[in-house]
Amino acid sequence: MLGEGRLIGVVRRELDRVGADVIHLRAPNDREIRRALTADIDAVVVISRDDRVSLRLALIVEGVRPGVRLIVTIYNLDLGDQVRRAVRNVRVMSMADVVAPSLAGPCLAAELIAVSRSAADEPCGIQAGRDGPMLTELDVGREGLVARVRANATALLHPFELSAKTLTAGMLGLVAILLIDTIVIGLTLSEPPIEAIYLAVRTLVTVGPNTAIEHGPDWLKLFTAATMLAALAATAVFTAGLINRLLGQRHVAMFGRRAMPRRNHVVVVGLGQVGLRLCLALRELGIPVIAVERDRLADNVARAKRYGIPVVIGAGGSRGVLRRLCLARARALAAVSSDEIENISTAVAALALREDLPTVLRAGTGDLMDETRALFRIGVVRDVYLIGGTVLAAAALGSQASEAFPYDDTIQIIGAGGALEPFAAHVGASETG
Repeated sequence: MLGEGRLIGVVRRELDRVGADVIHLRAPNDREIRRALTADIDAVVVISRDDRVSLRLALIVEGVRPGVRLIVTIYNLDLGDQVRRAVRNVRVMSMADVVAPSLAGPCLAAELIAVSRSAADEPCGIQAGRDGPMLTELDVGREGLVARVRANATALLHPFELSAKTLTAGMLGLVAILLIDTIVIGLTLSEPPIEAIYLAVRTLVTVGPNTAIEHGPDWLKLFTAATMLAALAATAVFTAGLINRLLGQRHVAMFGRRAMPRRNHVVVVGLGQVGLRLCLALRELGIPVIAVERDRLADNVARAKRYGIPVVIGAGGSRGVLRRLCLARARALAAVSSDEIENISTAVAALALREDLPTVLRAGTGDLMDETRALFRIGVVRDVYLIGGTVLAAAALGSQASEAFPYDDTIQIIGAGGALEPFAAHVGASETG
């Protein structure tokens, strides 16, 4: 095992528990790796939070022991594909991919422990049964065409970002002026509809009104002057909003995939590796999702935009931010940042706004979590390091499983064909194929 940190500590503990013979090098140099890679080494596990470190160590291992079974943690999808092409007999894994299904399940329904694709092409749910966990059909209630149209119309008429509100206000002002001016000119001057629209547009763009108005009543002259001034102001507002939208950073779109969801959506607080993978898993299931990230310069903010995921920049524990996320009609909230304290504060703040809101937390199971549960109605808690570390340990023993979930103080691994098995069942998998 090469690497250090909490995740590799879990992998080491699980391997020790089943009696595996483990050599652990925390920060090895090339000479130490060559010395450790003797002929009796069955597998090498490389774990690092930095993809570049994982890549370097994997290439060194392949150079010293070509063809040795190699498990490497790499988050970046493109880099992972390159490693698979360059290194033989390598298995690229990501803790975020492993734990996302166990976080997505409770976001969909209270009875779901996790979701899985291991059993079939279509996703299925996992829930507790009489004799243990079991697979079940997954009905997430995908939005139909009418619901999507309504959601886009709502997002367009009630935009989320200030620049979008400015743009919409200016546009609606121009449309209102055009309609009112068309009706007044058409009725007062007895103009046909097409001519009335043309004259109203002239007023709107401040070219000038119909010459007949100069010989019309005084109130019409005053009205036309007022509409021209109003059109000038509305044009300025519309232009300001348009420039802000074009030049500023737009994390939430006015319509389309990145529009702000306002009904039956999941709020994901923390757009790290786990948060982004959870957003993608929920989006794949047809669930509207909105991500919240404190750091606007975080790498995954740009990635989320490419994937069509709307992002709100702000602190997840802020009541002001949470109020804007339509929690009253949300399906669930998942606090999955790397800071356990921040996740707890986010869940507590969200429950203060809506007491019955389903919440999913990325946290441990220590004294802090127990004390928090005693004071607040915290929802589902997932120890992502325990889940991810157990799957990596199984992979080190030769298992091809890539999904797992907690059940009754154990970690169940989803094996071939959707078999739900405890970690111990994968001991000796390398010998049995």
